[in-house]
Amino acid sequence: MPAEIVGEAFFGLFKFIGRIFSEIIFELLIRGVGYLICRPFSSNVDIDGFWVAVVGLMFWIAMIFLGVSLYDFYVIDTCLNNGGKYNYELSQCEH
Repeated sequence: MPAEIVGEAFFGLFKFIGRIFSEIIFELLIRGVGYLICRPFSSNVDIDGFWVAVVGLMFWIAMIFLGVSLYDFYVIDTCLNNGGKYNYELSQCEH
């Protein structure tokens, strides 16, 4: 009996924490950014609209792609600045 009570308490706590994280991620990071991007183009943008979520999601996909591309550029540039030769087939720096 006490094990079931503890289990239910932990389940409720993790459910609450998961709900907070999902609200923060979806509402603030995806819909919030989508709203900020869509707002200059239309005066009647609904923050709960479908296109706001799509635009916010596309923004974060573009940011991830840009971050990966810039990291690859940084690795190659660092290799060349240190006098090495970057091997693109093996994706490593050769000195």
